[in-house]
Amino acid sequence: MRPKILFMDEPFSALDVLTAENLRGEIDHLWNAHQFPSEAVLIVTHNIEEAVTLADRVIVLGSNPGHIRGEVAIDLARPHKRTDVRFIDVVDHLYAIMTNPDRDVVAIERDSSGAAIPTKKKAPPSPFAIPIPHAREGGIGGLLELLVDEPDGREEVSSLAERVGIPVDDLLTIVDAAVLLGFTEVADGEVALTDTGRDYANREIQESKELFRRQLVERVAVFPAILETLAAKDDKSMGAEFFRDLWDEYFPTAETEKQLQTVVTWGRYAELFEYDAMEDVLYLPEATDEHREAM
Repeated sequence: MRPKILFMDEPFSALDVLTAENLRGEIDHLWNAHQFPSEAVLIVTHNIEEAVTLADRVIVLGSNPGHIRGEVAIDLARPHKRTDVRFIDVVDHLYAIMTNPDRDVVAIERDSSGAAIPTKKKAPPSPFAIPIPHAREGGIGGLLELLVDEPDGREEVSSLAERVGIPVDDLLTIVDAAVLLGFTEVADGEVALTDTGRDYANREIQESKELFRRQLVERVAVFPAILETLAAKDDKSMGAEFFRDLWDEYFPTAETEKQLQTVVTWGRYAELFEYDAMEDVLYLPEATDEHREAM
């Protein structure tokens, strides 16, 4: 009797690109020919194109804490052809879901012509409900520098991870941060520079800080919220515990601390605000010496 379910935990991640692609093709061929040695296959993967190529449905997971965000059916005839416009639509749909943790996981909708209808974004209840990827500004800048030397400023995420010798999970965190800041876009398994990202990679350090600051304020809602809070105080400061309490509504304690540390790291690099670790206080750069001494 065939086993009912075969579990495969990132079976291709340790292989070189060519071997992994050949193995995917073999598995897909056996499944489509009804010759696979199990009744179902459960594959864990971070490769969205891989999931769309092999799967009939994709379960999207979330974090903090780990949970199932939802399910997306792959509405394609088998075998799933990568050149099919509908294949590309599904990949883009999943990338949009994965790079927007606040977005509802819904089935891909199509109009009467079969074209994909863009997914509507769910408005978050609070800026502090949106998790920030834990990537340092140096890692983000390094990613952009790698891409700026590539033809058209783009490269497959999996091959880039292999080239720099880091796990795909670690690279995806940096990619997520770069997407959040508007420096890169992700589609069809590739990460590509935006015009803003190319500009950032080509700037001197101080100029790059200015651009980083602008992107934080315009694209990452928690930074304007923090700046408004600090500006409203006479001494332009606020205890970090206040912000921890806001994050604590949405994240476990350990993740709350990580969110604070990432925000502090990005905010200090962009020279938006400072942080006094001894007093555990955030304050604006224009805070007076008397106010700082009073903290």
